[in-house]
Amino acid sequence: MTRLGRLIVPCIVTALLLGCGGPASRDKVVHVAKDDAEMDQAIATARSRLPEFWAAYDQPEGATDFALKVEITDAKGTEFFWVTDLERRDGKLFGMINNDPNIVTSVKYGQVIEVPDDKIADWMFLRGEKMHGNLTLRPLLKTLPKDEADALRAQLAEP
Repeated sequence: MTRLGRLIVPCIVTALLLGCGGPASRDKVVHVAKDDAEMDQAIATARSRLPEFWAAYDQPEGATDFALKVEITDAKGTEFFWVTDLERRDGKLFGMINNDPNIVTSVKYGQVIEVPDDKIADWMFLRGEKMHGNLTLRPLLKTLPKDEADALRAQLAEP
């Protein structure tokens, strides 16, 4: 899989989705090399497991806070955003950008965008108090302070 430019991943958005953070503009940003094999594998795994997300989305049975991580590229580079408030309309998927951009200028926080299937890099939802999916978080845990990484790991359904 090829990825353009640098991968920018807002880590704290995970905490925001869980309702325990401040404004999205304060997200910690982690720069990941475009050829990071571990991140490439996490994205490939998340994409292969996307049917799990759609099954929960279609029949939530206690699942909430559905979000997709979407790759957006413009003249400034490539960045990944969590997109929430998902809605299917006329055979297309739409959602709201849930964090401030750091590189791209073609989108902004709160903007509703169409989500192309081939730009989905990850997914997550909550069931009970556990986070399902968010596979791209795993490679980032080693870059975080131990206490922060441990707190996030404890929230994962599959640590």
